Amino acid sequence: MTMTPLKSSHGLTLLEVIIALAVAAILAMAGAPSFDNYIRNNGVYADRKLLNTALMGARYEAVARNKTVSMCSSSTGTDCSGTWSQGWIVFLDDGDGGGTARDGEHNGSERILNAFVYQGSNIFTMVDVAESESLSYLSFNEYGRPAVGGEQINRPILIQICDSKLQDNYARGLMLIGSGRLIQTIDSDGNGIHESRFANGANTLSLTSDLSCSS
Repeated sequence: MTMTPLKSSHGLTLLEVIIALAVAAILAMAGAPSFDNYIRNNGVYADRKLLNTALMGARYEAVARNKTVSMCSSSTGTDCSGTWSQGWIVFLDDGDGGGTARDGEHNGSERILNAFVYQGSNIFTMVDVAESESLSYLSFNEYGRPAVGGEQINRPILIQICDSKLQDNYARGLMLIGSGRLIQTIDSDGNGIHESRFANGANTLSLTSDLSCSS
């Protein structure tokens, strides 16, 4: 009987393993910044969509119910408190149960229509652009128009989302104009930073201002 010799098999040498690991580490390091950018960008975009849905939901409820509906920052999901970065509630600002109507505060037994407690790390702000004033609440009247202090306003409101590292190039925003329409910010000049496009209190969208997370 003829015996067929076994073919010898060769594994990787220690040197080959070290080289393969080194190459893998280099590739991982090269790809890490791009992956980080992707995650941060997606997180801010997702949160902008979240706020857009909440604001448009509040506006819809105001028109559908023919009542003022307010949205305020809330750290608890049950009252107006904390900051926008902690969450918000949307409620009928109608003074029910001994509350005060159209004051932007959830009081009495005013009905909460939507509540959200935010668990992420991004930072939300809402600013009355013409007054350079931060807002802790925003109302929509029965016509779907924005209102503050019980009065309809024709001033631009900027809702801005920044990532936790406060880098301007990750900032995204929503621009609310007097008609109640929300407009998403874009990088129109290609400098890598989104802009708000309010010219003045008349809501003319011509001049631009880069979003800033440090202000």
